[in-house]
Amino acid sequence: MNEITVHRFRIPVHCDGTIYEDNGVLMLPHTYSEDGEPTVLVINCHGAGGTVATDDSQVEGQVITKYLLANGYAVMDVNGLPDDYAALAGIDIRNNIGSPIAMESYIGAYRYCTERFHLRKEVLVHGGSMGGISSTNLVLSGQIPVIAQSGFCPVLDTYNQIFLHPWSGGLPKTALGIFYGLEKDENGEWIYDAEKISGYNPMERCISDASVERLDYPVPVSFWQCEDDDTVDISVTQHFVAAVCNAGGTAYLHTFPDGGHEPQDRGGAVANPSGCDTFNGERLVIRAAVEGVFSWLRQFA
Repeated sequence: MNEITVHRFRIPVHCDGTIYEDNGVLMLPHTYSEDGEPTVLVINCHGAGGTVATDDSQVEGQVITKYLLANGYAVMDVNGLPDDYAALAGIDIRNNIGSPIAMESYIGAYRYCTERFHLRKEVLVHGGSMGGISSTNLVLSGQIPVIAQSGFCPVLDTYNQIFLHPWSGGLPKTALGIFYGLEKDENGEWIYDAEKISGYNPMERCISDASVERLDYPVPVSFWQCEDDDTVDISVTQHFVAAVCNAGGTAYLHTFPDGGHEPQDRGGAVANPSGCDTFNGERLVIRAAVEGVFSWLRQFA
């Protein structure tokens, strides 16, 4: 193969007892071959600013995706929410919020891709914003062999972030209520129920022991976030990383003093990127966070 190949596919997903089809995309680098060493797969979980549609996806336009492809990695994503079900249930198509439906879709897509293409079974996982909770719940599911994780400004808490401080005028909070069958009060407001969401809120896994919170996390993880992020509260990320470290795990948080909700766009171009920075004849602008993710993930590939 001499160029990037984009393979679009559909995955069956159970939603309220009915099977719907979700959209997936797999991008293969020009180095991909059916012979020799299998290609390393990175599952790049998109944020709520975009989707995976039948003919396009948010992650295809991201610098981190192009940088990974330029260096011989395959990249995959799914929408995590079937179009037809979202329309029927009244859920905004951009907000899969790492739900059980999203997990079934990601796991199904992983199996679809690794069974049909010459890909390494052990994968790397990345997620931006809402993709933080999708990627983290995927790791915690234990259903696929993840060896390392990275993320930009990750959502990690269904209560303190999605429920109390939702983005996009409350759309993810509505999605939360519908996905988990939450009840409403007399004013029509959703009532949070931790038991119904149990298993899909990463922060609930923190266990207090002698005033120290610990979170057993199965893979090394590294996040990048701006301190002035007004969409995803950085204090939750700090809490998560500290709890993982307290439990003896490996977790890092790299911060920038400003840059809002876009750490990947913070700062100027890195003078000497560690990887190939040319994608389809285009010279990529590799900034600190993107270089950081690439350098982090390649340690485990």
